[in-house]
Amino acid sequence: MTIKQVTQFLEQKFPLYLQEDFDNCGVQCGDVRQEITGAMVCFEMSEQVIDEAIAEGCNLVISHHPLILKRGITKILPTDRVGAMICKALAHNMVLYSMHTNIDSGVGGGNDVFAEKLDLQNVKVLEPHKGLYRKLVVFVPKENAEALKSALFEIGCGVQGNYDSCGYTVHGQGQFRPLQGANPHIGEENRLEHVEEERVEMIYPTGLQRAVVQTIYEHHPYEEPAFDLLPLENESRIIGLGRIGELPKAMSVNEFLEYLKDKLGFEHCRYAGDTTKMIRKVALCGGGGSSFIDLAIASGADAYVSGDFKYHDFFKSHSGTLLVDIGHYEGEYFIKNIIHQQIKENFANFAALISKMEKVEVKYF
Repeated sequence: MTIKQVTQFLEQKFPLYLQEDFDNCGVQCGDVRQEITGAMVCFEMSEQVIDEAIAEGCNLVISHHPLILKRGITKILPTDRVGAMICKALAHNMVLYSMHTNIDSGVGGGNDVFAEKLDLQNVKVLEPHKGLYRKLVVFVPKENAEALKSALFEIGCGVQGNYDSCGYTVHGQGQFRPLQGANPHIGEENRLEHVEEERVEMIYPTGLQRAVVQTIYEHHPYEEPAFDLLPLENESRIIGLGRIGELPKAMSVNEFLEYLKDKLGFEHCRYAGDTTKMIRKVALCGGGGSSFIDLAIASGADAYVSGDFKYHDFFKSHSGTLLVDIGHYEGEYFIKNIIHQQIKENFANFAALISKMEKVEVKYF
Protein backbone atom coordinates (compact mmCIF):
# COMPACT_ATOMS: atom_id res chain seq x y z
CA MET A 1 0.00 0.00 0.00
CA THR A 2 1.30 3.43 -0.90
CA ILE A 3 1.22 6.57 1.20
CA LYS A 4 -0.93 8.14 -1.51
CA GLN A 5 -3.68 5.59 -0.89
CA VAL A 6 -3.78 6.65 2.76
CA THR A 7 -3.80 10.37 2.05
CA GLN A 8 -6.45 9.94 -0.64
CA PHE A 9 -8.68 8.20 1.90
CA LEU A 10 -8.19 11.03 4.40
CA GLU A 11 -8.98 13.56 1.69
CA GLN A 12 -12.24 11.79 0.89
CA LYS A 13 -13.27 12.23 4.51
CA PHE A 14 -11.86 15.76 4.88
CA PRO A 15 -11.37 17.17 1.35
CA LEU A 16 -8.62 19.70 0.75
CA TYR A 17 -11.11 22.10 -0.85
CA LEU A 18 -12.57 22.69 2.63
CA GLN A 19 -9.42 24.51 3.75
CA GLU A 20 -9.38 28.27 4.22
CA ASP A 21 -7.68 30.51 1.66
CA PHE A 22 -4.65 31.17 3.88
CA ASP A 23 -4.05 27.51 4.63
CA ASN A 24 -1.77 24.84 3.17
CA CYS A 25 -3.24 21.43 3.95
CA GLY A 26 -2.00 18.20 2.41
CA VAL A 27 1.54 17.13 1.50
CA GLN A 28 4.24 19.39 2.92
CA CYS A 29 7.13 17.39 1.47
CA GLY A 30 8.03 13.89 0.32
CA ASP A 31 7.05 11.26 -2.26
CA VAL A 32 3.57 9.81 -1.67
CA ARG A 33 4.14 7.08 -4.28
CA GLN A 34 6.32 5.01 -1.95
CA GLU A 35 5.09 2.08 0.13
CA ILE A 36 3.92 3.06 3.60
CA THR A 37 5.74 1.55 6.56
CA GLY A 38 3.82 3.29 9.34
CA ALA A 39 2.10 6.55 10.26
CA MET A 40 2.88 8.90 13.14
CA VAL A 41 0.18 11.42 14.10
CA CYS A 42 0.91 14.63 16.00
CA PHE A 43 -0.54 18.06 16.68
CA GLU A 44 2.55 20.06 15.70
CA MET A 45 5.57 19.07 13.62
CA SER A 46 8.90 19.03 15.45
CA GLU A 47 12.29 17.40 15.07
CA GLN A 48 11.50 15.31 18.15
CA VAL A 49 8.38 13.94 16.46
CA ILE A 50 10.30 13.18 13.26
CA ASP A 51 13.02 11.40 15.27
CA GLU A 52 10.31 9.38 17.00
CA ALA A 53 8.78 8.45 13.65
CA ILE A 54 12.18 7.32 12.36
CA ALA A 55 12.72 5.19 15.48
CA GLU A 56 9.26 3.61 15.10
CA GLY A 57 9.73 2.90 11.39
CA CYS A 58 7.06 5.36 10.22
CA ASN A 59 7.60 7.11 6.89
CA LEU A 60 4.41 9.19 7.09
CA VAL A 61 3.97 11.95 9.69
CA ILE A 62 0.57 13.63 9.86
CA SER A 63 0.15 16.83 11.84
CA HIS A 64 -2.77 19.14 12.48
CA HIS A 65 -0.88 22.41 11.99
CA PRO A 66 0.89 22.73 8.63
CA LEU A 67 4.65 22.98 8.56
CA ILE A 68 4.49 25.43 5.64
CA LEU A 69 1.74 28.02 5.31
CA LYS A 70 0.59 29.44 1.99
CA ARG A 71 2.93 32.41 2.24
CA GLY A 72 5.63 29.75 1.92
CA ILE A 73 9.32 29.71 2.73
CA THR A 74 12.15 31.14 0.67
CA LYS A 75 14.99 28.90 1.82
CA ILE A 76 15.39 25.36 3.16
CA LEU A 77 18.36 25.35 5.52
CA PRO A 78 19.28 22.75 8.16
CA THR A 79 19.98 25.60 10.59
CA ASP A 80 16.36 26.81 10.41
CA ARG A 81 13.59 25.13 12.45
CA VAL A 82 11.36 24.37 9.47
CA GLY A 83 14.28 23.70 7.15
CA ALA A 84 15.82 21.24 9.59
CA MET A 85 12.61 19.21 9.71
CA ILE A 86 12.26 19.14 5.93
CA CYS A 87 15.90 18.13 5.44
CA LYS A 88 15.66 15.34 8.01
CA ALA A 89 12.35 14.08 6.62
CA LEU A 90 13.63 13.96 3.04
CA ALA A 91 16.90 12.34 4.12
CA HIS A 92 14.84 9.49 5.59
CA ASN A 93 12.38 9.26 2.66
CA MET A 94 9.50 10.50 4.79
CA VAL A 95 6.32 12.29 3.81
CA LEU A 96 5.10 15.15 6.00
CA TYR A 97 1.37 15.77 5.68
CA SER A 98 -1.04 18.18 7.43
CA MET A 99 -4.79 18.32 8.08
CA HIS A 100 -5.68 21.79 9.33
CA THR A 101 -8.77 23.85 8.47
CA ASN A 102 -10.12 21.08 6.25
CA ILE A 103 -10.56 18.88 9.34
CA ASP A 104 -11.65 21.89 11.42
CA SER A 105 -14.58 22.50 9.06
CA GLY A 106 -15.47 18.95 8.03
CA VAL A 107 -18.18 16.66 9.32
CA GLY A 108 -16.84 14.69 12.29
CA GLY A 109 -13.83 16.99 12.46
CA GLY A 110 -12.35 19.21 15.14
CA ASN A 111 -15.27 21.51 15.84
CA ASP A 112 -17.82 18.71 15.80
CA VAL A 113 -15.78 16.77 18.37
CA PHE A 114 -15.30 19.97 20.42
CA ALA A 115 -19.09 20.32 20.60
CA GLU A 116 -19.43 16.63 21.50
CA LYS A 117 -16.96 17.01 24.35
CA LEU A 118 -19.20 19.71 25.84
CA ASP A 119 -22.31 17.56 25.22
CA LEU A 120 -23.89 20.38 23.24
CA GLN A 121 -27.35 19.74 21.79
CA ASN A 122 -29.03 21.12 18.65
CA VAL A 123 -25.60 21.90 17.24
CA LYS A 124 -25.26 24.12 14.16
CA VAL A 125 -22.31 25.53 12.23
CA LEU A 126 -21.28 28.98 13.46
CA GLU A 127 -19.66 30.17 10.20
CA PRO A 128 -21.00 28.02 7.33
CA HIS A 129 -18.90 27.61 4.22
CA LYS A 130 -20.07 29.76 1.31
CA GLY A 131 -19.41 29.13 -2.36
CA LEU A 132 -18.61 25.51 -1.59
CA TYR A 133 -20.90 24.06 -4.26
CA ARG A 134 -21.82 24.69 -7.88
CA LYS A 135 -24.56 23.20 -10.02
CA LEU A 136 -24.03 21.15 -13.16
CA VAL A 137 -26.71 21.14 -15.86
CA VAL A 138 -25.97 18.74 -18.71
CA PHE A 139 -28.05 17.57 -21.67
CA VAL A 140 -27.60 13.95 -22.73
CA PRO A 141 -29.48 11.41 -24.92
CA LYS A 142 -32.00 9.48 -22.86
CA GLU A 143 -30.29 6.12 -23.39
CA ASN A 144 -26.94 7.50 -22.14
CA ALA A 145 -28.22 9.45 -19.12
CA GLU A 146 -27.78 6.76 -16.45
CA ALA A 147 -24.21 5.96 -17.48
CA LEU A 148 -23.22 9.62 -17.38
CA LYS A 149 -24.91 10.18 -14.01
CA SER A 150 -23.13 7.15 -12.55
CA ALA A 151 -19.76 8.46 -13.73
CA LEU A 152 -20.44 11.88 -12.19
CA PHE A 153 -21.63 10.38 -8.90
CA GLU A 154 -18.48 8.26 -8.81
CA ILE A 155 -16.21 11.33 -8.68
CA GLY A 156 -18.21 13.02 -5.90
CA CYS A 157 -21.05 14.90 -7.58
CA GLY A 158 -24.54 14.83 -6.09
CA VAL A 159 -23.56 14.68 -2.42
CA GLN A 160 -25.82 16.70 -0.10
CA GLY A 161 -25.28 16.23 3.64
CA ASN A 162 -25.89 12.57 4.51
CA TYR A 163 -27.18 11.75 1.02
CA ASP A 164 -25.36 10.86 -2.16
CA SER A 165 -26.38 10.18 -5.77
CA CYS A 166 -28.65 13.26 -5.59
CA GLY A 167 -29.83 14.66 -8.90
CA TYR A 168 -32.79 15.86 -10.92
CA THR A 169 -33.80 14.84 -14.44
CA VAL A 170 -36.24 16.42 -16.87
CA HIS A 171 -37.23 14.82 -20.18
CA GLY A 172 -37.19 16.96 -23.31
CA GLN A 173 -36.21 17.19 -26.94
CA GLY A 174 -32.91 18.50 -28.19
CA GLN A 175 -32.02 19.52 -31.73
CA PHE A 176 -28.87 20.18 -33.72
CA ARG A 177 -27.49 20.03 -37.26
CA PRO A 178 -24.02 18.58 -37.84
CA LEU A 179 -21.95 20.83 -40.10
CA GLN A 180 -19.21 19.87 -42.50
CA GLY A 181 -16.32 18.21 -40.66
CA ALA A 182 -18.45 17.08 -37.69
CA ASN A 183 -18.32 13.51 -36.42
CA PRO A 184 -21.78 13.12 -34.86
CA HIS A 185 -22.80 10.29 -32.53
CA ILE A 186 -26.32 10.73 -33.86
CA GLY A 187 -27.37 12.23 -37.20
CA GLU A 188 -25.87 13.11 -40.56
CA GLU A 189 -24.01 16.07 -41.99
CA ASN A 190 -26.19 19.10 -42.87
CA ARG A 191 -29.36 17.39 -41.64
CA LEU A 192 -31.41 18.77 -38.73
CA GLU A 193 -31.80 16.16 -35.98
CA HIS A 194 -34.28 15.94 -33.10
CA VAL A 195 -33.25 13.70 -30.18
CA GLU A 196 -35.01 12.57 -27.01
CA GLU A 197 -32.73 13.96 -24.29
CA GLU A 198 -32.55 14.30 -20.52
CA ARG A 199 -31.67 17.52 -18.71
CA VAL A 200 -29.63 16.30 -15.74
CA GLU A 201 -28.90 18.57 -12.77
CA MET A 202 -26.72 17.94 -9.71
CA ILE A 203 -24.47 19.89 -7.37
CA TYR A 204 -20.75 19.35 -6.96
CA PRO A 205 -17.98 20.81 -4.76
CA THR A 206 -16.28 23.75 -6.45
CA GLY A 207 -12.92 22.04 -6.08
CA LEU A 208 -14.08 19.19 -8.34
CA GLN A 209 -14.88 21.36 -11.35
CA ARG A 210 -11.95 20.22 -13.48
CA ALA A 211 -12.81 16.57 -12.79
CA VAL A 212 -16.47 17.24 -13.59
CA VAL A 213 -15.66 18.68 -17.01
CA GLN A 214 -13.22 15.88 -17.77
CA THR A 215 -15.81 13.25 -16.79
CA ILE A 216 -18.43 14.80 -19.06
CA TYR A 217 -16.13 14.69 -22.08
CA GLU A 218 -15.06 11.12 -21.29
CA HIS A 219 -18.57 9.69 -20.78
CA HIS A 220 -20.87 11.85 -22.90
CA PRO A 221 -21.58 10.34 -26.36
CA TYR A 222 -21.70 13.70 -28.16
CA GLU A 223 -18.69 15.22 -29.83
CA GLU A 224 -19.72 18.60 -28.37
CA PRO A 225 -21.76 18.02 -25.17
CA ALA A 226 -23.90 20.92 -23.94
CA PHE A 227 -23.57 21.73 -20.24
CA ASP A 228 -23.70 24.64 -17.79
CA LEU A 229 -21.62 25.20 -14.63
CA LEU A 230 -23.53 27.53 -12.32
CA PRO A 231 -22.31 29.28 -9.13
CA LEU A 232 -24.52 28.85 -6.07
CA GLU A 233 -25.04 31.14 -3.09
CA ASN A 234 -26.22 28.32 -0.80
CA GLU A 235 -24.48 28.00 2.56
CA SER A 236 -23.61 24.57 3.89
CA ARG A 237 -25.52 23.60 7.02
CA ILE A 238 -22.95 21.03 8.17
CA ILE A 239 -19.56 22.32 6.97
CA GLY A 240 -17.75 25.39 8.25
CA LEU A 241 -15.78 26.80 11.17
CA GLY A 242 -17.11 26.93 14.73
CA ARG A 243 -20.25 25.42 16.22
CA ILE A 244 -23.12 26.68 18.38
CA GLY A 245 -25.48 24.65 20.53
CA GLU A 246 -27.07 24.26 23.93
CA LEU A 247 -25.72 22.78 27.15
CA PRO A 248 -27.71 19.93 28.73
CA LYS A 249 -28.77 22.42 31.42
CA ALA A 250 -28.23 26.07 32.29
CA MET A 251 -25.19 26.80 34.47
CA SER A 252 -23.81 29.71 36.40
CA VAL A 253 -20.57 31.19 35.07
CA ASN A 254 -18.49 29.48 37.75
CA GLU A 255 -20.21 26.15 37.07
CA PHE A 256 -19.64 26.59 33.36
CA LEU A 257 -15.93 27.34 33.74
CA GLU A 258 -15.46 24.29 35.96
CA TYR A 259 -17.44 22.27 33.40
CA LEU A 260 -15.06 23.40 30.66
CA LYS A 261 -12.01 22.49 32.71
CA ASP A 262 -13.42 19.04 33.44
CA LYS A 263 -14.48 18.28 29.86
CA LEU A 264 -11.36 19.64 28.15
CA GLY A 265 -8.71 18.94 30.79
CA PHE A 266 -7.09 22.37 31.09
CA GLU A 267 -6.12 24.22 34.28
CA HIS A 268 -6.25 27.92 33.35
CA CYS A 269 -8.33 30.17 31.13
CA ARG A 270 -9.06 33.86 30.61
CA TYR A 271 -12.60 35.19 30.58
CA ALA A 272 -14.61 38.39 30.68
CA GLY A 273 -18.28 39.23 30.99
CA ASP A 274 -21.22 39.29 33.35
CA THR A 275 -20.48 36.66 36.01
CA THR A 276 -24.04 36.75 37.35
CA LYS A 277 -25.73 35.45 34.18
CA MET A 278 -26.71 31.86 33.40
CA ILE A 279 -25.05 30.01 30.52
CA ARG A 280 -27.05 27.71 28.22
CA LYS A 281 -26.36 28.62 24.58
CA VAL A 282 -22.67 28.17 23.78
CA ALA A 283 -20.65 29.01 20.67
CA LEU A 284 -17.16 27.61 20.17
CA CYS A 285 -14.28 27.41 17.73
CA GLY A 286 -11.17 25.31 18.14
CA GLY A 287 -7.78 27.00 17.84
CA GLY A 288 -7.63 30.76 17.30
CA GLY A 289 -11.22 31.96 16.90
CA SER A 290 -11.10 35.62 17.87
CA SER A 291 -12.36 36.61 14.40
CA PHE A 292 -15.70 34.94 15.16
CA ILE A 293 -16.47 36.83 18.39
CA ASP A 294 -18.89 39.21 16.65
CA LEU A 295 -20.61 36.29 14.93
CA ALA A 296 -21.01 34.43 18.22
CA ILE A 297 -22.53 37.55 19.80
CA ALA A 298 -24.89 38.04 16.85
CA SER A 299 -25.94 34.40 17.14
CA GLY A 300 -27.20 35.05 20.67
CA ALA A 301 -24.64 32.89 22.45
CA ASP A 302 -24.50 33.20 26.23
CA ALA A 303 -20.82 32.25 26.02
CA TYR A 304 -18.18 31.95 23.31
CA VAL A 305 -15.24 29.59 23.88
CA SER A 306 -12.10 29.71 21.75
CA GLY A 307 -8.45 30.78 21.88
CA ASP A 308 -6.02 33.56 21.04
CA PHE A 309 -8.18 36.49 22.17
CA LYS A 310 -6.40 39.85 22.27
CA TYR A 311 -6.75 42.27 25.16
CA HIS A 312 -9.27 44.51 23.38
CA ASP A 313 -11.33 41.50 22.22
CA PHE A 314 -12.52 41.02 25.78
CA PHE A 315 -14.26 44.40 25.79
CA LYS A 316 -16.82 42.91 23.42
CA SER A 317 -18.16 40.95 26.39
CA HIS A 318 -20.11 44.10 27.29
CA SER A 319 -22.60 42.89 24.70
CA GLY A 320 -23.73 40.26 27.18
CA THR A 321 -21.81 37.26 25.80
CA LEU A 322 -19.26 35.70 28.16
CA LEU A 323 -15.92 35.39 26.35
CA VAL A 324 -13.69 32.50 27.39
CA ASP A 325 -10.15 32.04 26.04
CA ILE A 326 -9.03 28.51 26.88
CA GLY A 327 -5.92 28.67 24.66
CA HIS A 328 -5.20 27.61 21.09
CA TYR A 329 -3.96 24.11 21.87
CA GLU A 330 -6.63 23.32 24.45
CA GLY A 331 -9.45 23.72 21.94
CA GLU A 332 -8.12 21.32 19.33
CA TYR A 333 -5.46 19.00 20.81
CA PHE A 334 -7.89 16.11 20.34
CA ILE A 335 -7.79 16.43 16.53
CA LYS A 336 -4.78 14.10 16.42
CA ASN A 337 -7.02 11.44 17.98
CA ILE A 338 -9.57 11.94 15.18
CA ILE A 339 -6.87 11.41 12.53
CA HIS A 340 -5.42 8.40 14.35
CA GLN A 341 -8.84 6.80 14.71
CA GLN A 342 -9.63 7.22 11.00
CA ILE A 343 -6.38 5.50 10.02
CA LYS A 344 -6.59 2.76 12.64
CA GLU A 345 -10.19 1.84 11.79
CA ASN A 346 -9.65 1.72 8.03
CA PHE A 347 -6.11 0.36 7.60
CA ALA A 348 -4.86 -2.78 9.31
CA ASN A 349 -1.67 -3.49 7.35
CA PHE A 350 0.60 -0.90 9.00
CA ALA A 351 1.05 0.68 12.42
CA ALA A 352 -0.64 3.99 13.21
CA LEU A 353 0.78 5.75 16.27
CA ILE A 354 0.19 8.98 18.18
CA SER A 355 3.38 10.80 19.07
CA LYS A 356 4.55 10.44 22.67
CA MET A 357 7.33 12.99 22.29
CA GLU A 358 5.14 15.99 21.54
CA LYS A 359 5.30 18.74 24.14
CA VAL A 360 3.31 21.93 24.59
CA GLU A 361 5.81 24.78 24.33
CA VAL A 362 3.66 27.36 26.17
CA LYS A 363 3.77 26.99 29.95
CA TYR A 364 1.91 28.76 32.76
CA PHE A 365 3.47 29.85 36.06
